[in-house]
Amino acid sequence: MKKFKLGGTTFLQQIGKPDERGISDSDAFVLVKTDQMLEFYRGLKEHNPKNIMEIGMYEGGSLVWYDKLYKPKKLVGLDLRREPIAALEAYKADHPHIETYYGRYQDKEGTRMAARQHFPTGIDLVVDDASHLYAQTKATFNMLFPMVRAGGHYIIEDWAWSFQPGQQGPDAVWADLPAMGNLALELTIMASQTNVIESVYIDRGLICVKKGAGVFKEEMFDLSGCLRGRELTLL
Repeated sequence: MKKFKLGGTTFLQQIGKPDERGISDSDAFVLVKTDQMLEFYRGLKEHNPKNIMEIGMYEGGSLVWYDKLYKPKKLVGLDLRREPIAALEAYKADHPHIETYYGRYQDKEGTRMAARQHFPTGIDLVVDDASHLYAQTKATFNMLFPMVRAGGHYIIEDWAWSFQPGQQGPDAVWADLPAMGNLALELTIMASQTNVIESVYIDRGLICVKKGAGVFKEEMFDLSGCLRGRELTLL
């Protein structure tokens, strides 16, 4: 665990298993990001994102960190949990540009509705740190990526879970579910076929898709026309 301050707020950087992490309180916000991830987000400051949406807030630490780091005009967070994050709600009381939603499944229509309501002119940065599951994450991308402005970024965290040692056996919790690595591959191939995706950056912690020119359509995920007659098999 590491402890640091940004903009007068204390953060506890905790990377361990969920049952080993603490909860955010009035003294410090829990932030579940590696050093590499934090450095990547710092690098995005040069793009000056002012309209930011996070899917999956955990203990609210990342939402507050984005607020301190980017000083956004509008910051919206959604999470599946139904019980509000007390520390985040207390922080939000003095920051009216922040909006939070609880009890929201990431791939349901409420996510799109919240984005349209708060970002009528587009989103600069989307961070998906929610289910980490292929189908739900892809569905969310299809909903929100069209709303990302040209030059904006769409980030998907923790995509590589299926390649970890603990996920290799038949008794692993997500043994029967397709890997998020499939989405990384699909997005990389898509980037070679359309200018709507300007670039795809991948490291061990996240995927970052930079929006290009043009209009994204869900049918762009149909890559059958560029696979030389072969098929993509889900990992």
